Parts: sequence; C-alpha cells; structure tokens
Amino acid sequence: MYGTVINEGANKGILVTTADFGPDAYEFTKGKPLTLLNGANLSALLEKHGHRARIDLREARQVLAQTE
Repeated sequence: MYGTVINEGANKGILVTTADFGPDAYEFTKGKPLTLLNGANLSALLEKHGHRARIDLREARQVLAQTE
C-alpha cells in the first residue's frame, strides 16, 4: 500500500481490518503517510458518527471462504 500511495501521489493511505495489525505493521507505518484502523477503532469511529455495528469474525471467515 505504501508504494501505491507514493506512486499515485496520494496524501494518505488508510488500511482497515476487522481484527488488528501486528507490531511490525505499526512499526512500518511510523513516519509514513499511512493509517492503520483496527476493528476496535473502526467500531468506535462508526459509533461516534451514529452507526451501530458489530464485527463478527466467524461470519467474515464464512464470507471469505465462499469467495475462494
């Protein structure tokens, strides 16, 4: 993603996951125009803006399995 942000001249890249990122991902983004948004922060952001949501990893895995 970092390469795409730079190559396309974007101001920032935002990577969203329903789970979390590993320590290496957080370390890699330091000083780069990248933001990592994990599941907990995603839920909080949605709630802040009046949206109720839940993250069901079991359901997400089932949907992913159907696309493979």
